[in-house]
Amino acid sequence: MTGKTDKQFFFEVQLDWLSAKKGILSATDAEGTIYVATPPKFGGEGKPWSPEHLFLSSVSSCFMSTYLAFAQKSNFQISHFDCNAVGEIAIVEGKYKFTTINLYPKIYIADETLREKATEALEKTHKSCLISNSVNAATFYHSEILIAPSAVINKTENEYDKLNLLL
Repeated sequence: MTGKTDKQFFFEVQLDWLSAKKGILSATDAEGTIYVATPPKFGGEGKPWSPEHLFLSSVSSCFMSTYLAFAQKSNFQISHFDCNAVGEIAIVEGKYKFTTINLYPKIYIADETLREKATEALEKTHKSCLISNSVNAATFYHSEILIAPSAVINKTENEYDKLNLLL
């Protein structure tokens, strides 16, 4: 019988250099492309996403997907989720490095009866997030569980639709 320790997963992305300090990312198993470039703080123009943005995006989106998985296992739904991620870069032993990551996840539940399940899922997520567990920067969670009925969140989804963004 195989267990979790026997599993291996591989992910692959393709980066093509375009010009100057810009490139484009793609993957055969993901939709669309992402333009990337060096951020202004390191000599780039700063319009496309930077590796630093992508790094923090990986941490916050993994936190979200891990939380949603635990919510599903616990058989409850949330009304909305958002998460701000702030990373600090410092020079450590002569090299730039992310030293701390602060995550500010906000989990919105429909009513107070879901708080206990939401809290349990949050605690499990703090321990189990794949990306957070894979980086050596100190990660601090400033999590909040808030009450918000679905109707409030649907307005937000409509606003995204108006901006032609994918959720």
